[in-house]
Amino acid sequence: MPSVLKGMTWDHPRGFTSVVSSNELLAELCQSEVEWQARSLLAFGDQHISEFYRENDLMIIDHPHVPDAVEAGAVIAFEELISPETLHLLRLTSVGASHDSYQYRERQWALAIDTAAQVSAFRPDRADGSPIFWSDVLDIAATGRLLWPYKPVDAFSTFATLMAQKGKPLASGSNFIDSKTALEVLSFMVELAALIPAFCASFNPIDAAELLASSDDFDHSVCMYGYTNYSRSGFRANLLTYDDLPSFDGLASGSQLGGAGIAVSSASKDPVKAAEIAVLLSLPHVQSTTYVQGGGQPGNLVAWRSESANLITNNFFRNTLRTLERAWVRPRLLGWPDVQFHSSQFIHTALVERSVNEATVAAISDTFEKYIKE
Repeated sequence: MPSVLKGMTWDHPRGFTSVVSSNELLAELCQSEVEWQARSLLAFGDQHISEFYRENDLMIIDHPHVPDAVEAGAVIAFEELISPETLHLLRLTSVGASHDSYQYRERQWALAIDTAAQVSAFRPDRADGSPIFWSDVLDIAATGRLLWPYKPVDAFSTFATLMAQKGKPLASGSNFIDSKTALEVLSFMVELAALIPAFCASFNPIDAAELLASSDDFDHSVCMYGYTNYSRSGFRANLLTYDDLPSFDGLASGSQLGGAGIAVSSASKDPVKAAEIAVLLSLPHVQSTTYVQGGGQPGNLVAWRSESANLITNNFFRNTLRTLERAWVRPRLLGWPDVQFHSSQFIHTALVERSVNEATVAAISDTFEKYIKE
């Protein structure tokens, strides 16, 4: 009988079915498997790792949570568990900055099992392609056929993406935000919000993908984290094609990097075995087979370039790789999840009220001073 470890992931086929589908292969490769539980997408973005690490051996986490997890003593650095050669291999085969996004204080706290960034999607039966420039996005929005999910956390993601595209990424200088650029970006976001359905204020990327795939009322969606599931035949009534994120210069740079990493809990009953499983789930021969076949969205570049992976996902990986490789990485700072959460409330309010001014920018800026602990 294989040994069984406990793991926490997030509740979507991309996060759950992908790892469960790999259990049989894990049993064959290392005589172990994982009993996975799932938390909501919202909890994945907002919940502190200190709240659930004690009950698990492995955890699928978001990279901005790494400093808080380290501070809480909730995770073990992979330098203590695997060889430098293996770590180097995983870095070399990572998509863009995905592997490095889990580094903090010169140590690796998770492996990039999954990667994503804000991209675009369209209905190939109703549109010829995705918008390249933000001016194109406004034109499509004016027809009433565009979706943009901007519930608070996603509004923050778009704000961060646009700031990076403007050459003033968050927390890149002495201040959290460049106030002049932030006002420009928020004003643009308010302009876009006024052109799309009001219900987008409560939508996340999954909601947008679901509606786009099921309704003929919309042709396009922007600033949504990619989900390969919707570009797989038979997943929903209509197939989606994913493509690069729009930009001001047409180069698809600056998209906020997302994805998920697999970490070993400091409370694990067998951290060495947990690390072995984490490595296997991150390597090409699992990522390109059972993981992607089970609905996963690999963090490994070999899988992204795989003919079979692209064949079953309507070229999702090929179409969006440029955006992923040019993505912006959120800083790993102690307290960042709280900055993200509280900033998102001010941004969302401005979009819903269709009003932004210098006071809004100042309120966003103040969250950095209030919640960052280093």
